[in-house]
Amino acid sequence: MYEIKIFIYGTLIKNFRNYNKYLKSKVTSITVAYIYGKLYHLKIHNCPAIIDGKDKVYGQVIAFNDDAEYTLLKTIDNFEKYFFDRDKIIYERKPVDVYYLDNNNKERLSFYKLVNRDVLKSENAEYISSENWERYLKFQKNKML
Repeated sequence: MYEIKIFIYGTLIKNFRNYNKYLKSKVTSITVAYIYGKLYHLKIHNCPAIIDGKDKVYGQVIAFNDDAEYTLLKTIDNFEKYFFDRDKIIYERKPVDVYYLDNNNKERLSFYKLVNRDVLKSENAEYISSENWERYLKFQKNKML
């Protein structure tokens, strides 16, 4: 078994739909952290996207055990790559500096970056100034009440 750590910020966060589908029984630790980028909400598919930028974007570092073939990591890669369109690459796993809130340490990990910027227009993407997709969703929900 190999320990894998990645930075997540959207539907793979604990208690969201894809965490439950792919990670729920496999995660060994979750730590709050942030990276630098620019965060968007893709309205049609109700998910976030990060592109290059200078904003703090909050999420989680998850650790999980994987086999020698990296079966789980490859499954997540494939899911993210073709997130909602089997004919277009949407996200790719890229390296990024991750900053931990609890001790201010920095670590180089991977995250899923939006690589198809055409998606921002086709999804009527909204820039998220709150730097946190989970908080954005809660705010949107409260706005509708």
